[in-house]
Amino acid sequence: MDIATLAAIFTAGFVVMTPVGPVSSMCIRRALVYGPRAGIAAGAGDAVAVAIYASIGVTGSGLLPHLLAPYTTAWHVVVSVVLVGVAIIMWRARPRLSQSASPSRAHLMGGFGAALAIALANPADIVLFAALFAALGIVVHSPLEHVLFFASFFAGGVVYWVVLALFLNRWRAGLTTARVMWLNRVCSCFMLIGAVASLVSLARATS
Repeated sequence: MDIATLAAIFTAGFVVMTPVGPVSSMCIRRALVYGPRAGIAAGAGDAVAVAIYASIGVTGSGLLPHLLAPYTTAWHVVVSVVLVGVAIIMWRARPRLSQSASPSRAHLMGGFGAALAIALANPADIVLFAALFAALGIVVHSPLEHVLFFASFFAGGVVYWVVLALFLNRWRAGLTTARVMWLNRVCSCFMLIGAVASLVSLARATS
């Protein structure tokens, strides 16, 4: 696996992080409310999940989606319920601004775990990644190449969140409780949109 291939994988890891969805909106919210470290920690959780599914997808294996097929209905319902639950919690959360410049380790790990769990709730990404890397002509064979692939893709995702979190830090000084409230509500809307999208996907799959 040459440098050009690793650079392409790194770039793919960076680019796939850019669409705003339920997980990314949560990471952005944490970066604005709690600071860059919290945003980067949550973003790293997102990057780990996406890198895992990308690593599975690059092998061209449809084993995991096939194994999950009998549980598609339950899976989509559970994902939708979780997203709605998170949306309600965010919507009803009392707006507050973090006064600490250094979030606790437990707080950082909580953000990492939440982003990882929600991002892992969409194994359909494996099929998309399989198509993406087939189009790019990227193939992995040996265990070493799998490690290099995962590391490069993950690094691209983390770099995206580092850059974005540091960029968003410029706006933290202007945050007020009212703006945090609206930020919570925007994130809640993204969660609800994700829940609806999951149910629509289920309806199409069963029709």
